[in-house]
Amino acid sequence: MLRRSSIAWKLAFAVLLSFAIAPQMEGAEPKPEWKVDFVNEDLAADFKYMNWRMSIDPFPEEKLSKLKELGCSTDVSRAGMDTLRTAGGADFTEKQFDWILSTLKEKVGVTPDKLTVMDLRGETHGLIDGNVFMYWIPNNYVNEGTPTEKVLEIEAGLLDELKKQDTVKMYQTKDWGADHESPMLEYKKPVIRSEEDLVKSKGAKYVRFADTNHFRPDDHEVDLFVAFMANLPADEWLFMHCYAGEGRTTNFMVMTDIYKNYKVASFDDIAARQGLIGPVDVRTEVATTGKKHYKMKASIERRIFLQQFYNYAKDTDFKGKTWTEWCRERDLTLQYFPD
Repeated sequence: MLRRSSIAWKLAFAVLLSFAIAPQMEGAEPKPEWKVDFVNEDLAADFKYMNWRMSIDPFPEEKLSKLKELGCSTDVSRAGMDTLRTAGGADFTEKQFDWILSTLKEKVGVTPDKLTVMDLRGETHGLIDGNVFMYWIPNNYVNEGTPTEKVLEIEAGLLDELKKQDTVKMYQTKDWGADHESPMLEYKKPVIRSEEDLVKSKGAKYVRFADTNHFRPDDHEVDLFVAFMANLPADEWLFMHCYAGEGRTTNFMVMTDIYKNYKVASFDDIAARQGLIGPVDVRTEVATTGKKHYKMKASIERRIFLQQFYNYAKDTDFKGKTWTEWCRERDLTLQYFPD
């Protein structure tokens, strides 16, 4: 009941947006298109990874000042944070993944065998000659509400079909969408691989939680996450990413912090410190970004969800009840209904 209710809202907003963005489609569902998101180019000496952060990062003074302006406490606890072993950012090309590995090795001595990449993208994606590409519709809602197990099956089938083609054409990306005005990119006998294949070829591990862009993870994905964390070695590092390294990445960085540190840090401290090292403070996101309509609803529901996930941790110690069971007992819908 909880999950269907959440998906219904997502579908409603997706339908409304598809009409607004593509009125020429006359009500038809948008057809997915292949597009290249990030090009596998050589990295400059001063390369800055999109939305990169690590749990050992210090709190920037300018962000602390912004918290003060918003009336929030700047006395943010770091309890448990410096041993959290997490990093996050945007999706990566093959050369950018090499940068991730070398940066983690240089900064904290992590070798690939002690790293798990947590892929949070619900949308089908992969690599073509080292470039990141995806199966795109407006707002990245491909596979919306589809469980991880099914997403992996769909993705494998689509990538296998591409591998059979001698020539593959894909759109370039403009303003996060498919660029229909520029020439398509053409690849002759390309090497197409899944992200999992790339990650494992470098000696690291891979796990997928298929989360729909903009929204909180569905209950099934939360249950998968808790089960995964229960078996995570204490010395393992996690690199988490979605598309841009913002919303979904922040969700799971907060969830991981809660899982490991709910006994020593408050929800406000955890949300604040993940916002201080990253691009999103889930408590203040709407106020600082001015998000409207479906994005406002999605942002508020992420905050509601994360607060309840913290309550779930305090109530159960992650034992005896799954997240889904705990929510069902309390009849939680975790939804925000605008006035």
